[in-house]
Amino acid sequence: MSKILYRTLREKVVSEIRMKILNRELEPGVRIVEQELSNELGVSRGPIREALRQLEQEGIVEYTRNVGCSVKQVTIQDLYEIYLLRSSYETLAVRLCDAQFQEKELEKMEEVLERMKNPDMGYMDTVSYDHMFHRIIVEKANSERLGKVWSDLDYGSIVSSYIGNFDKEKTAKRQYAIHRELADACKTRDADVICNAISRHYMLSVSRYMEEESVSEKELRLWGIFDRKI
Repeated sequence: MSKILYRTLREKVVSEIRMKILNRELEPGVRIVEQELSNELGVSRGPIREALRQLEQEGIVEYTRNVGCSVKQVTIQDLYEIYLLRSSYETLAVRLCDAQFQEKELEKMEEVLERMKNPDMGYMDTVSYDHMFHRIIVEKANSERLGKVWSDLDYGSIVSSYIGNFDKEKTAKRQYAIHRELADACKTRDADVICNAISRHYMLSVSRYMEEESVSEKELRLWGIFDRKI
């Protein structure tokens, strides 16, 4: 029997506001008026406030005292730090399980890869499948706390779509190839090989954004983050 998908009111409101931001209905820097959202979505201001708190945690909304919430201008610095932490947690997971991925985990990876082959895959599908794939790696460590802190950064894939001239269609199309390399690395059951593949996986994304936004390594070093190796 398939599981029943249930979402709370807060989750539904979060999803609605998030999509407004990702679709640029709410532009960076724009102040978010709770009452306007309340009227538009047909809910009280309580769920709106709860949703905005979660979106603040996700990094796409920011709160300023005496002003309220506004849409955050996400930068390459934000993305780099998110991916730095995500890759660190995933390499830790690999070390904790001594890279001993069993056939059942490798089969799950292959199932996700098959879904990524879909040429009609939308960007939010991309986010979902990316989460499924990387969660297999993290859950192998069998550490509840590690899984929690990793999940708290899962919004990175959503945040990445909000940087500059991000091309969602191109990103969706290259998901299979970049995750194929990671799955093949996991098959080796060699911790060093897998950890290096994870670092390349995330650094490739950062480098691509740098190129698209014409950001140089020199600029990142001036920001003091480029030398923090992923």
